Amino acid sequence: MEKQLIMFESITYAIKARDVLRNSGILTHLERTPMNLKVTSCGYSLYVPDNIEKAAEILNKHRIRYLGIGNSDAL
Repeated sequence: MEKQLIMFESITYAIKARDVLRNSGILTHLERTPMNLKVTSCGYSLYVPDNIEKAAEILNKHRIRYLGIGNSDAL
């Protein structure tokens, strides 16, 4: 089973995004970016189980930078 992740370059951006999304009613879970998806040495991601497209729209609206959206195999 794959998990959809929104990837960030730092934990600061990931936490800010998590808080904005939670305030918008979107469930998220903060985690380290899996090695196969890492773009930078320090990577954190938000797992968004539902409606990742809406989550990305909200982040864009709030001008929160993210590296991209990826799929990771759930362990």
